Amino acid sequence: MACTRGEEEHYTIPDEKYYDALKKKLLPALKEFVDRILKALSEGMVLHKIKDGGILYPRKFILDTQNMKLRYTGSEKKFRKKKTSWDLSNIREVREGEKDYAKRLEPFDRGRCIAVIFGANHHTLHLLTESKPERDMWLKGLRFAQNMEQYMDQKEQTDKYPFFLTSILHALKKILCALKADTNKGIGERSTLDSEEFVHFYHSVTERIEIEEIFLKYDGGKGYFSADDLQRFMKEQQKENVSEDQAKEYIAAYEPQKNMQLEDQMSLIGFRCFLCSKDQQIFKPAHTRVYQDMNRPVTHYFVNSSHNTYLAEDQLKGPSKVEAYITALSNGCRCVELDCWDGPDDEPVIYHGYTLTSKILFHDVISAIKEYAFQASPYPVILSIENHCSVKQQAVMANKINAIFGDLLYAPEEPPATIPSPSDLMGKIILKGKRLATVGNAVPENEEEHEVSDEDEAAEVQDATTQEKERAPKKKSKLKLSPKFSAAIGMKAVSYKGIEETLATDGMFASIGENKVLKIIDHDPEGLNKLSQKLFVRTYPAGSRTDSSNYNPTPMWNVGCQVVALNFQTGGEPLQLNHGKFMDNGGCGYILKPQFLLSSDKFGIVTEKIKNPKRRKLIVKIISAYQIPKPNNSKKGEIIDPFVKIEIHGVKSDQQSVKTSVKNNNGFKPRWDEVVRFKISVPELALVRLVIYDHDRYLDDFIGYNVVPVLSMQEGYRHIPLFSKNGDKMPQALMQLNEAVMPSMNKHMLAKEPLKCAIYKRA
Repeated sequence: MACTRGEEEHYTIPDEKYYDALKKKLLPALKEFVDRILKALSEGMVLHKIKDGGILYPRKFILDTQNMKLRYTGSEKKFRKKKTSWDLSNIREVREGEKDYAKRLEPFDRGRCIAVIFGANHHTLHLLTESKPERDMWLKGLRFAQNMEQYMDQKEQTDKYPFFLTSILHALKKILCALKADTNKGIGERSTLDSEEFVHFYHSVTERIEIEEIFLKYDGGKGYFSADDLQRFMKEQQKENVSEDQAKEYIAAYEPQKNMQLEDQMSLIGFRCFLCSKDQQIFKPAHTRVYQDMNRPVTHYFVNSSHNTYLAEDQLKGPSKVEAYITALSNGCRCVELDCWDGPDDEPVIYHGYTLTSKILFHDVISAIKEYAFQASPYPVILSIENHCSVKQQAVMANKINAIFGDLLYAPEEPPATIPSPSDLMGKIILKGKRLATVGNAVPENEEEHEVSDEDEAAEVQDATTQEKERAPKKKSKLKLSPKFSAAIGMKAVSYKGIEETLATDGMFASIGENKVLKIIDHDPEGLNKLSQKLFVRTYPAGSRTDSSNYNPTPMWNVGCQVVALNFQTGGEPLQLNHGKFMDNGGCGYILKPQFLLSSDKFGIVTEKIKNPKRRKLIVKIISAYQIPKPNNSKKGEIIDPFVKIEIHGVKSDQQSVKTSVKNNNGFKPRWDEVVRFKISVPELALVRLVIYDHDRYLDDFIGYNVVPVLSMQEGYRHIPLFSKNGDKMPQALMQLNEAVMPSMNKHMLAKEPLKCAIYKRA
C-alpha cells in the first residue's frame, strides 16, 4: 500500500517460513526445467570438437547423469589411445566461448562455443554447437550436473543412479568381496538394485574393520554411541573438548538413521561417516580459513608464486597460454610472471624470449588476470614484469593496464612511509618491475633519455647453451623506460648486487636465480635472511631447466625468501611441497613468516646455533588405506603392491624419511598398523609429505600424495585426502560410491579414499 506524505513506511522482513514456502513453490518448476534440459542432453547431440588450427571433429556428445560422465561417440581413432569420457566431478569450470582466450576459437562464432575445463591443470575441451540456444542449453546442463549432488537428497541420488547388477558382480570379483544377498536373485528378471539392496551392497563394500575396532572401545557394548561416548572419544583420542550439545550436533549431522538421531545415538555407520568428514581429517579446520594476522608489512609473508606463468610445457618450444594464468590464479597463486616483448601492430606479446615458444597477447593476459585475480583469494596479486618492450609499446602496455585494471591497480606516486599489509592491499593488482626515480611527485618527461639497469632473466636461456657462456661475465645492459609505464609500477624491482649494496637501495623486490641463491645459502644464510627482512627476495629456476623442472623450494623458505617461483605446469615433489605449504592460512596465498625469520637475533634457530623452544616429536601410526587407484600405466588385471613413504621437509636436521612394508596384491583395503617417529627441531618450517607408491621390481610407481605443515596437523584418528601428481584431489570412495565408482571399478580404476592415520604430537 502506498504511503501518504508524513506517514512512515513499514516493511515486514520475511522470516524463514516465508522463504521455505517460496522454495517449495519454486522448486518443482525449477526441477521440471532442469529435468527437461538433462533429458535432452542425455539423449545426445552432435557437437564439434575444436582442435588446434580450427579443425572440427563432429561427435555425438552425451551428458550421462546416471554414470556422472560427459562422453562422446564417433571417434575413428584405431591405434592411438583416446579419451572419450570425462567425470563430471572433475569439471572445474564451464565457460562461455566469449570468455575464453584460446586462439583456436577465432575462426568461429564464440557465441556458439563452450570451453569445459577439467582438473587442477585446466585441461580444456572446446566445443562448437549448432546455435546459441543449443550452446546455452549445454551450459546450463553441464553446470547443473557438475553440482548435482548439492541439489539432491540421499534417496534421490540412490534412485537417480541405477547400478547394473552384472557390473556389480564383475566389480566384486575384482575386489574379492561378495554380496551377502543371493547373487542369483533377479539376474534374469531385472538388472538394477533397489534402494535397500544398494544400501546393503554399499555398506558391505565400505566396511572398515579398523574403524569398528575404535567404535567398540567406546560404545560400552551397547552397539551405539551416546553423546557422552562421543565426548569421551573426542577428548581421549582426538584431543578435542566438545560440549554435550556439540556431540549431539555431530550425531544429528552424521547419523543416517532417523530413529537413532531422535534418541541422540550414533551407529557404527554414523561414526564412520563422522570420522571421514572434512573436519575430522588431518588438516586443522581452523587453518582452512584465514587465521593469521594479515596487518603486518606484506614483506613479512611467504607468497605463493609462479615462474614463467604463461608456459604450458617446456621452456624452449612449448605453447604459451592465457589459460595458464587462469590455472595458477585458480590454484591460489598470488605472484605471476609476464615476459613482455614488442609485437606486431603495436600489440605487445608475452612469450619466452630467444626461444620458439608461442606468443600470446599482453591484452588477453591482463584481461584474464582481472577476471580471475580474486576468485581464489581476496589478497593482492603481484605481476612480476620482465620488460623487453620498446618505449612505444611500453606506453601501449601502460594504457591497457590503466584501462583494464582501473581502480584495482596499486601504483602510488611516492613510496609509502610504511610498507602496506596484505589487508591494506586486498583487491589490488600490483606491478613489480623497474621504475624511474621520481622528482618530487613527477617522473621525467622525456621518454627517450631515461634508462635503468636491466635484469634480464631471459638472457639465462642464451647463456645456458654452453658451460663456457655460463662462466663468461654477463654484459650489463640498459633498458629505456617509458615514464607512463614506470608510473604503473607499484613495487620497484632492483638488481641483486650483493647483500649490502642491495640493502642500500630503495627497492622492494630483488630477484636471484637458483644457482646463485643456493651459493648464498651455503655461504651467507644470515645475510640473505637480513635482506629478506627489508624487501621481497624472489628466486626462480635456473635457465638450464629447459624441461620446466623445478628446484627444491625449502632451502629458500628456510632462510626467509618470500617469493619462491616455481613452474606450475610441472607436477612433482617441489610443486607438491608448495601445494601443501600454501594450503595453510585458508589457502589465501600469503603465510606469515615465523618470528625467527624476521629477526637476526633469532635466526640462529634455523642454523641451529640457538635451541628452538618449540621443537616437537611426531609419532605417526599408518593404519590403513582404502581403494587405492592403480597407476595410469598399469596393465589390465594387474593388482598393486602398495607401500607408504613418509618424509619430513624443512631445515637440514629435520630432513628424514621412512617407508612402510609392502602389502602384496592388495589395493582395496591394505592395512599396515606401523608406527614411525620423528624428532623435529623447527616445526614452524616443517612439512610432512606422505606418498603411496606401487612397489615394482625396477621402479616404484607414484600413486598419490598429501603434504601437510606440521603445525596444521590434528592429533588423533584422521583421514588424509590424496592428490594426483598434478594436484587433482582424488575423490573419497565413501562419497563416490553413489556416483561413478562402480563403472570405474568395472574398468579396473577403483575410486580413491585417503590414507587413514593416527597422528600423535608431543612437545
